[in-house]
Amino acid sequence: MTLSHENGFILFKKTRLLEAKIAAFLKNLETAGAAYLDAVTLYFQTGRDKAFLAQKENVSALEQQNDALRREVENQLYVQMILPDMRSDILRILEGSDKIINKYESNLIDLSIEQPIIPEMIQAGVLDMIRVDLTCVAGLTRAIRAFFDGRVVREVTADVFKDEHTVDLAAEALKEHVFSDLALELAQKLQLKDFLSDIEKISDIAEEVADRLMIMSVKHSV
Repeated sequence: MTLSHENGFILFKKTRLLEAKIAAFLKNLETAGAAYLDAVTLYFQTGRDKAFLAQKENVSALEQQNDALRREVENQLYVQMILPDMRSDILRILEGSDKIINKYESNLIDLSIEQPIIPEMIQAGVLDMIRVDLTCVAGLTRAIRAFFDGRVVREVTADVFKDEHTVDLAAEALKEHVFSDLALELAQKLQLKDFLSDIEKISDIAEEVADRLMIMSVKHSV
């Protein structure tokens, strides 16, 4: 796929500062995911301790950095006079991706406030599900980079959709496990259901952005 000059990508490719800001945005998204996994792992091991809170703050700091980067990119897109349609599409992709890091942050805030007891029997499954979430998000960032480079995104986004489905199946299995455990009170079961649904939502958001990216890719290749 070759993107035409009219699409605004020539202007984009000549704007090294804009390119660097988007690259930093995507790198922060990946770094925040790793910190999110570390935070949940630490919570399972030692609870809401200093190490957990430090990783929680790392995610919050990266979320703030990405909010600032997104605003800077938006301003620069206007300064560079990128065509309105392309400018709008780029901002939608960044705003959608920003919801992922927002979800990392909100999940850790909920974990810190509610301090749920996570049964040991599902902890490994939860961490595996988060790892697939991160693989899903990594696929999305590769697809976004491919889009900005004018490369085909279909094959990369296919991996995002596959990983999202894997997370759905894992979440369903873990919820069934929780609700079949007679030792758990109903209130704890419902809290765990919400905990698992919040983790599941990460790949759902990635899939939504990938869907949008596919549409944009087709639109701007015409």
